[in-house]
Amino acid sequence: MKIGNRSRRSAHGPVSLDMTSMIDATFLLLAYFLFTTSVGGHEGHLHAEVAKAKSGESAGSLSPQNIDVEADASGPVFRIGSRALRTREALVAVLEQLPHDIGVVVRVHPGPTVASVALAMQAAHDAGFEKVSYVSRGK
Repeated sequence: MKIGNRSRRSAHGPVSLDMTSMIDATFLLLAYFLFTTSVGGHEGHLHAEVAKAKSGESAGSLSPQNIDVEADASGPVFRIGSRALRTREALVAVLEQLPHDIGVVVRVHPGPTVASVALAMQAAHDAGFEKVSYVSRGK
């Protein structure tokens, strides 16, 4: 990089640039990214069932609990395993018997109304499930 002519440079000494402001800006950016970055604390804790499965237990206890929401001529049908339920009260009674720590998945087949899907999700919540997932089945 050539700054000025040679005679002036030799008269005043070598050209130097003040790096103080550059270092200040670098440290401010570093501090900004350190303070605004959040560390995912939830990723550091494994669910107890996952930890058991990795330690040697069978993974069968990790299989999701599904509520299949279907519809037929007489209205919505809620299936849990081989049980076919038609009322909200019957669905809540069966869901209360299941383990709650794994959660429940509401699988929606083509045909039922949005109200029947919402009823299944609310029944899972009323039965004490904190983890309720929704999956739409393809046509």
